[in-house]
Amino acid sequence: MAPPVRTATRGERVEHNRLLRALPATEYDAMRADLHDVAITQGAVLCEAQALVTHVYFPQRCVVSLLTPVDEGPAVEVGLVGNEGMVGLTVFLGGRLATTQAVLQVPDGASRMTAAAFRRALRRGPALPALMQAYARTMLGQITQNAACSQRHLVGPRCARWLLMAHDRVGEDRFTLTQAFLGQMLGVQRATVSMAAQALHTLGVIRYARGHVTVTDRAGLEAAACACYDVIAADYARAFPRAAE
Repeated sequence: MAPPVRTATRGERVEHNRLLRALPATEYDAMRADLHDVAITQGAVLCEAQALVTHVYFPQRCVVSLLTPVDEGPAVEVGLVGNEGMVGLTVFLGGRLATTQAVLQVPDGASRMTAAAFRRALRRGPALPALMQAYARTMLGQITQNAACSQRHLVGPRCARWLLMAHDRVGEDRFTLTQAFLGQMLGVQRATVSMAAQALHTLGVIRYARGHVTVTDRAGLEAAACACYDVIAADYARAFPRAAE
Protein backbone atom coordinates (compact mmCIF):
# COMPACT_ATOMS: atom_id res chain seq x y z
CA MET A 1 0.00 0.00 0.00
CA ALA A 2 1.39 3.40 -0.93
CA PRO A 3 1.99 5.99 1.80
CA PRO A 4 -0.81 8.46 2.44
CA VAL A 5 -0.42 11.98 1.19
CA ARG A 6 0.74 14.36 3.89
CA THR A 7 1.58 18.02 3.75
CA ALA A 8 4.28 20.08 5.39
CA THR A 9 4.60 23.82 5.70
CA ARG A 10 7.76 25.55 4.51
CA GLY A 11 7.38 29.10 5.75
CA GLU A 12 4.05 30.25 4.33
CA ARG A 13 3.96 27.56 1.65
CA VAL A 14 2.20 24.22 2.02
CA GLU A 15 4.21 21.73 -0.02
CA HIS A 16 2.39 18.66 -1.34
CA ASN A 17 5.08 17.43 -3.73
CA ARG A 18 7.08 14.74 -1.96
CA LEU A 19 10.35 15.38 -3.77
CA LEU A 20 10.32 19.06 -2.85
CA ARG A 21 9.18 18.26 0.67
CA ALA A 22 12.09 15.88 1.17
CA LEU A 23 14.68 18.57 0.40
CA PRO A 24 16.64 20.18 3.24
CA ALA A 25 15.37 23.67 4.00
CA THR A 26 18.48 25.32 2.58
CA GLU A 27 18.15 23.65 -0.83
CA TYR A 28 14.39 24.10 -0.95
CA ASP A 29 14.63 27.79 -0.07
CA ALA A 30 17.26 28.30 -2.78
CA MET A 31 14.81 26.87 -5.35
CA ARG A 32 11.72 28.75 -4.23
CA ALA A 33 12.34 31.88 -6.28
CA ASP A 34 12.39 29.74 -9.43
CA LEU A 35 9.27 27.70 -8.57
CA HIS A 36 5.98 29.03 -9.87
CA ASP A 37 2.57 27.58 -9.08
CA VAL A 38 0.43 26.83 -12.14
CA ALA A 39 -3.12 25.52 -12.51
CA ILE A 40 -3.39 23.02 -15.35
CA THR A 41 -6.54 21.85 -17.10
CA GLN A 42 -7.36 18.27 -18.02
CA GLY A 43 -5.88 17.22 -21.34
CA ALA A 44 -3.18 19.90 -21.34
CA VAL A 45 0.06 18.76 -22.97
CA LEU A 46 3.02 19.72 -20.79
CA CYS A 47 5.57 18.52 -23.32
CA GLU A 48 5.52 16.71 -26.65
CA ALA A 49 7.66 13.66 -27.33
CA GLN A 50 10.96 14.56 -29.01
CA ALA A 51 10.40 18.25 -28.25
CA LEU A 52 12.79 20.48 -26.33
CA VAL A 53 12.05 20.38 -22.59
CA THR A 54 11.81 24.01 -21.52
CA HIS A 55 10.22 23.46 -18.08
CA VAL A 56 10.00 20.78 -15.43
CA TYR A 57 6.87 20.26 -13.33
CA PHE A 58 6.46 19.11 -9.74
CA PRO A 59 2.81 18.01 -9.41
CA GLN A 60 1.04 19.05 -6.23
CA ARG A 61 -2.33 17.32 -6.59
CA CYS A 62 -2.55 16.71 -10.33
CA VAL A 63 -1.80 13.47 -12.18
CA VAL A 64 0.20 13.38 -15.42
CA SER A 65 0.39 10.50 -17.90
CA LEU A 66 3.56 9.82 -19.85
CA LEU A 67 2.61 8.61 -23.32
CA THR A 68 4.61 7.03 -26.12
CA PRO A 69 3.32 7.77 -29.64
CA VAL A 70 2.81 4.81 -31.98
CA ASP A 71 2.51 4.71 -35.76
CA GLU A 72 -1.09 3.53 -35.73
CA GLY A 73 -3.74 4.41 -33.18
CA PRO A 74 -3.58 6.53 -30.02
CA ALA A 75 -0.47 6.97 -27.89
CA VAL A 76 0.17 4.38 -25.17
CA GLU A 77 0.69 5.24 -21.51
CA VAL A 78 4.02 4.06 -20.12
CA GLY A 79 4.10 5.90 -16.79
CA LEU A 80 2.19 8.01 -14.29
CA VAL A 81 3.50 11.01 -12.36
CA GLY A 82 1.90 12.73 -9.40
CA ASN A 83 3.01 14.37 -6.19
CA GLU A 84 5.68 11.72 -5.70
CA GLY A 85 7.72 12.93 -8.63
CA MET A 86 8.56 15.31 -11.44
CA VAL A 87 7.72 15.70 -15.12
CA GLY A 88 10.84 16.34 -17.17
CA LEU A 89 13.10 13.59 -15.87
CA THR A 90 15.12 13.69 -19.09
CA VAL A 91 16.62 17.00 -17.91
CA PHE A 92 18.06 15.29 -14.83
CA LEU A 93 19.43 12.52 -17.04
CA GLY A 94 21.30 15.06 -19.16
CA GLY A 95 18.96 15.13 -22.12
CA ARG A 96 17.20 18.05 -23.75
CA LEU A 97 14.46 16.33 -25.75
CA ALA A 98 11.49 14.63 -24.10
CA THR A 99 11.24 10.89 -24.65
CA THR A 100 7.48 10.84 -23.96
CA GLN A 101 4.48 13.11 -24.28
CA ALA A 102 3.25 14.40 -20.90
CA VAL A 103 -0.53 14.91 -20.68
CA LEU A 104 -2.48 16.04 -17.65
CA GLN A 105 -5.16 13.49 -16.74
CA VAL A 106 -6.41 14.61 -13.32
CA PRO A 107 -6.44 18.42 -13.21
CA ASP A 108 -5.08 20.53 -10.36
CA GLY A 109 -1.94 22.47 -9.51
CA ALA A 110 1.77 21.97 -10.03
CA SER A 111 4.98 23.86 -9.37
CA ARG A 112 6.95 24.70 -12.48
CA MET A 113 10.49 25.91 -13.08
CA THR A 114 12.58 26.35 -16.19
CA ALA A 115 14.88 23.54 -17.22
CA ALA A 116 17.81 25.93 -16.88
CA ALA A 117 16.86 26.79 -13.29
CA PHE A 118 16.49 23.10 -12.48
CA ARG A 119 19.98 22.39 -13.82
CA ARG A 120 21.35 25.16 -11.60
CA ALA A 121 19.57 23.64 -8.60
CA LEU A 122 21.14 20.26 -9.37
CA ARG A 123 24.59 21.85 -9.31
CA ARG A 124 23.95 23.66 -6.03
CA GLY A 125 23.34 20.90 -3.57
CA PRO A 126 23.80 17.20 -2.96
CA ALA A 127 20.26 16.40 -1.78
CA LEU A 128 18.36 17.18 -4.99
CA PRO A 129 20.57 15.01 -7.25
CA ALA A 130 20.32 12.12 -4.77
CA LEU A 131 16.54 12.40 -4.59
CA MET A 132 16.24 12.61 -8.36
CA GLN A 133 18.45 9.55 -8.79
CA ALA A 134 16.20 7.56 -6.45
CA TYR A 135 13.11 8.83 -8.25
CA ALA A 136 14.57 7.94 -11.66
CA ARG A 137 15.04 4.36 -10.46
CA THR A 138 11.42 4.13 -9.28
CA MET A 139 10.16 5.53 -12.60
CA LEU A 140 12.16 2.93 -14.50
CA GLY A 141 10.61 0.27 -12.30
CA GLN A 142 7.12 1.63 -12.88
CA ILE A 143 7.59 1.76 -16.66
CA THR A 144 8.86 -1.83 -16.85
CA GLN A 145 6.08 -3.06 -14.55
CA ASN A 146 3.48 -1.26 -16.66
CA ALA A 147 4.80 -2.97 -19.77
CA ALA A 148 4.42 -6.40 -18.19
CA CYS A 149 1.02 -5.51 -16.73
CA SER A 150 -0.42 -4.45 -20.06
CA GLN A 151 0.55 -7.81 -21.58
CA ARG A 152 -0.44 -10.16 -18.77
CA HIS A 153 -3.36 -8.74 -16.81
CA LEU A 154 -7.04 -8.25 -17.57
CA VAL A 155 -8.57 -4.81 -18.00
CA GLY A 156 -10.53 -4.91 -14.73
CA PRO A 157 -7.54 -5.39 -12.39
CA ARG A 158 -5.48 -2.94 -14.47
CA CYS A 159 -8.26 -0.36 -14.17
CA ALA A 160 -8.33 -0.82 -10.38
CA ARG A 161 -4.54 -0.43 -10.24
CA TRP A 162 -4.63 2.79 -12.25
CA LEU A 163 -7.35 4.25 -10.03
CA LEU A 164 -5.35 3.35 -6.92
CA MET A 165 -2.26 5.07 -8.29
CA ALA A 166 -4.29 8.16 -9.13
CA HIS A 167 -5.92 8.09 -5.68
CA ASP A 168 -2.48 7.99 -4.02
CA ARG A 169 -1.31 11.00 -5.96
CA VAL A 170 -4.42 13.17 -5.72
CA GLY A 171 -4.81 12.60 -1.99
CA GLU A 172 -8.60 12.89 -2.13
CA ASP A 173 -11.36 10.33 -2.60
CA ARG A 174 -13.06 12.22 -5.44
CA PHE A 175 -11.25 13.32 -8.57
CA THR A 176 -11.95 14.22 -12.19
CA LEU A 177 -11.45 11.47 -14.76
CA THR A 178 -13.31 10.71 -17.97
CA GLN A 179 -13.78 7.21 -19.34
CA ALA A 180 -12.25 8.34 -22.62
CA PHE A 181 -9.01 9.30 -20.86
CA LEU A 182 -8.98 6.15 -18.75
CA GLY A 183 -9.52 4.03 -21.85
CA GLN A 184 -6.57 5.70 -23.54
CA MET A 185 -4.41 5.09 -20.48
CA LEU A 186 -5.31 1.40 -20.46
CA GLY A 187 -5.07 1.08 -24.24
CA VAL A 188 -8.65 -0.16 -24.64
CA GLN A 189 -11.88 1.05 -26.20
CA ARG A 190 -14.17 3.30 -24.18
CA ALA A 191 -16.85 0.58 -24.07
CA THR A 192 -14.36 -1.82 -22.51
CA VAL A 193 -13.28 0.59 -19.79
CA SER A 194 -16.94 1.43 -19.18
CA MET A 195 -17.62 -2.22 -18.38
CA ALA A 196 -14.58 -2.39 -16.09
CA ALA A 197 -15.64 0.76 -14.23
CA GLN A 198 -19.19 -0.55 -13.93
CA ALA A 199 -17.89 -3.79 -12.43
CA LEU A 200 -15.95 -1.84 -9.80
CA HIS A 201 -19.04 0.25 -9.13
CA THR A 202 -21.10 -2.92 -8.67
CA LEU A 203 -18.50 -4.18 -6.17
CA GLY A 204 -19.07 -0.97 -4.22
CA VAL A 205 -15.46 0.18 -4.36
CA ILE A 206 -15.99 3.27 -6.56
CA ARG A 207 -18.73 5.59 -7.76
CA TYR A 208 -18.48 7.03 -11.24
CA ALA A 209 -20.68 9.85 -12.51
CA ARG A 210 -20.29 12.77 -14.92
CA GLY A 211 -16.56 12.50 -15.33
CA HIS A 212 -15.78 12.11 -11.64
CA VAL A 213 -14.56 9.05 -9.75
CA THR A 214 -15.12 8.61 -6.02
CA VAL A 215 -13.20 5.90 -4.18
CA THR A 216 -15.68 4.51 -1.64
CA ASP A 217 -13.81 1.40 -0.47
CA ARG A 218 -10.03 1.70 -0.66
CA ALA A 219 -9.37 -1.79 0.71
CA GLY A 220 -11.83 -3.29 -1.74
CA LEU A 221 -10.20 -1.45 -4.63
CA GLU A 222 -6.81 -2.81 -3.57
CA ALA A 223 -8.25 -6.33 -3.51
CA ALA A 224 -9.59 -5.84 -7.05
CA ALA A 225 -6.27 -4.55 -8.43
CA CYS A 226 -3.53 -6.66 -9.96
CA ALA A 227 -0.35 -7.33 -7.97
CA CYS A 228 1.51 -4.72 -10.02
CA TYR A 229 0.14 -2.01 -7.73
CA ASP A 230 1.90 -3.49 -4.69
CA VAL A 231 5.12 -3.99 -6.66
CA ILE A 232 5.22 -0.34 -7.75
CA ALA A 233 4.24 0.97 -4.29
CA ALA A 234 6.83 -1.19 -2.54
CA ASP A 235 9.55 0.00 -4.91
CA TYR A 236 8.70 3.61 -4.04
CA ALA A 237 8.68 2.83 -0.30
CA ARG A 238 12.16 1.31 -0.53
CA ALA A 239 13.50 4.31 -2.43
CA PHE A 240 11.89 6.87 -0.10
CA PRO A 241 11.53 5.20 3.32
CA ARG A 242 10.83 8.48 5.14
CA ALA A 243 7.83 9.17 2.92
CA ALA A 244 6.42 5.77 3.85
CA GLU A 245 6.50 6.44 7.60
